[in-house]
Amino acid sequence: MKNFMGRTMAKMNDNRKKGRKALKGFTLVEIIVVLVILAILAAAMIPALTGYIDKAKEKTAITEARNVLTAAQTIASEEYALHGTTSLNNAWVVGKLSDILALADVPSGSAAISDVTLDKAKITGLKYTTSDGSYDVTYSSTGFSVTTHTS
Repeated sequence: MKNFMGRTMAKMNDNRKKGRKALKGFTLVEIIVVLVILAILAAAMIPALTGYIDKAKEKTAITEARNVLTAAQTIASEEYALHGTTSLNNAWVVGKLSDILALADVPSGSAAISDVTLDKAKITGLKYTTSDGSYDVTYSSTGFSVTTHTS
């Protein structure tokens, strides 16, 4: 009987070992370790990505302002060719806002142009507010500068 029990126990141990080898997967501890590592990486990446997104939005605002400046300059040059400098002023440029935005191919929403300075038919300064109202872009002789628009 002892021999019989010995063989039975050995057989049960073999079956148990084979059963464990057949089970494939991750333990709970392994899964938790992986999730902790992913959480640490995400916590490190989110602030960096937020900065890149803000910089991209500022570059988009500058590009829109550059397009608006070019369109405004084109329309001002046409006006100068037709009527001379007598009709060109800040109010004239702001009054042509819809034409300028259409020519610049920017979203017209609540975009605005203000503080336009002209030297004959050349635009030397301009302030552009993006259509979503989040950025003010100012053009002057030193170039473009962006400020976050606060209501």
